[in-house]
Amino acid sequence: MTLTPEVAFEQYRERLLCVIYLRMGPNIRTRMDAEDVLQDVAIEAINSWHTLSDPANAGAWLVTLAIRRVARILRDQVGVAARDPRRESPIKTDFPVADHRSGPVTTADRKDRLLLLSAALERLTEDYREVILLTKIEGLPAKVVGERMARSENAVNLLLSRALKRLSEELQL
Repeated sequence: MTLTPEVAFEQYRERLLCVIYLRMGPNIRTRMDAEDVLQDVAIEAINSWHTLSDPANAGAWLVTLAIRRVARILRDQVGVAARDPRRESPIKTDFPVADHRSGPVTTADRKDRLLLLSAALERLTEDYREVILLTKIEGLPAKVVGERMARSENAVNLLLSRALKRLSEELQL
């Protein structure tokens, strides 16, 4: 069975949504919804599927697309000084969400959980936040994270353990 972009996207949908939501930050989330960015990533994945060299790397490839899309959004939004995110608020709408896989209760629950997680991550130190994002959200092995953070693999594992413990305290689990 060959892997199609639709199947790969569906398989990694929740991970991609977490990456997008957490990378956007609170200021950008007041301007746009993570689901909209996810849809842009899906379109880009379908259009550039032919560039994927190995289907076994589809998850990492999709995460990279998501990170790049959020980076472009951040670059474009930061350059707009006239728009102050503190004065903006989300648009209220009566239109239903076009996600046929879940109902309004599931969507609201997912959004609530993401808000709680985001707030808890914001309260962590930069190193804790980065090690959690790289290992748990982006799915990178400790060796690669260690290279990125200029730490040994054991140091990354220890840092991750402490970060997850601190995160669970923040979430009061």
